[in-house]
Amino acid sequence: MEALGINLGFLVSQIVNFTLLVLLLYFVAYKPILRMIDERSARIKKGMEDAEEAARKAAQAEQEFEHRIAEARKESQEIIAQATHVSEQARQEILEQARTDAQQLIAKAREEIERERQQAMSELRQQVADLSVLMTQRVVGDMLDESAQRRLIADFITQAEELK
Repeated sequence: MEALGINLGFLVSQIVNFTLLVLLLYFVAYKPILRMIDERSARIKKGMEDAEEAARKAAQAEQEFEHRIAEARKESQEIIAQATHVSEQARQEILEQARTDAQQLIAKAREEIERERQQAMSELRQQVADLSVLMTQRVVGDMLDESAQRRLIADFITQAEELK
């Protein structure tokens, strides 16, 4: 080998030095670098898992939020429908009460009108009777007494009412 210009001792020492350098780099640099890379990879993986978990929780929270909003809308619509129904019932009750009150007022007014008409008719009869007695006294004079005249007038009024 020497003919080739290779020194065997130097070659062996170079191989031993290279092997020692490789072993030294393997234990001192390569393993710690690999460990750091693995740790960093694990942290990145954990971060990704945490991010996925957070995204899943956020989506779940958003679904729950949407569900609650939908329930709240449904509840508010039910409350509005119920309030509308209650107000419609109250309106119907008020209208019915107003109709009843109006009918009662009309009935009272009719009764009052009828009573006043009867009273007016009675007063009219009395006035007609008084006028008839007065006229009869003037026409006939003293031929009939007042009670007989009243009896004749009452008979006349009764016959006039029967003719109606």
